[in-house]
Parts: sequence; structure tokens; C-alpha cells
Amino acid sequence: SWSDGKKTVSIYIELEGLDDVADDALTCDSGEKEVSLTIAALAGKKRRFALSNLSNEIDGVKLVRKKGKNTVVLKLQKKEEKTWYSLVESSGRGGGDDDDGPPGGMGGMGGMDMA
Repeated sequence: SWSDGKKTVSIYIELEGLDDVADDALTCDSGEKEVSLTIAALAGKKRRFALSNLSNEIDGVKLVRKKGKNTVVLKLQKKEEKTWYSLVESSGRGGGDDDDGPPGGMGGMGGMDMA
């Protein structure tokens, strides 16, 4: 999940076992419109989270750990103080369309079962 603040945009990453990962095993990287987090070893595997095509430009990223919640927060420094309405530039397939599909279908199935 993510949230928009005045000077930063926060991306919340929650993974089982994240609290046990050493600080130096977490690496952040960013460009003008991209950000990534690499976890050197989580449950024996290297994990990477990356976003490109951010909806606005950033100046850098800071990592904040939420101990006890298996969560890290990527604080993206906004280049300009303006509202972000979406995290990444929208592509041809919108998340909203995907989300609308399954529940409607499931509801129909439920109705059939009851008949």
C-alpha cells in the first residue's frame, strides 16, 4: 500500500520475517521516476521490489523500518510538493477494471448456487 504526504510519498512493504533481516541486507535505490528495494536474504531468498514509471519525479528515497510489524516504509522524496493521485503512471490496463471483475462474477455464482 502507499500514501501521499506533503513532501514524501510512502510505500509500505510487509513481508513475513522482515523483522529478522539485518539493516545492511536492505538496499534502496532510486532514479527520477523509479525506486527499488533489494533484500539480500529473506527466508534464504533474495527478494526485490521495484517500481518504475512513478507518476511524478522524486529526489531520492529513505528506508524506515517498522519493527514488530514485519514492515518497511520507502519514503520517496518528492521533487515538487504536489499531490500524487496515483503512484505510477496509468498504463492501458487499469487496476480498477481488474478489481471490478471478480466480485461481480462471484456474486453471480453465489446467486446460481442459491437457486
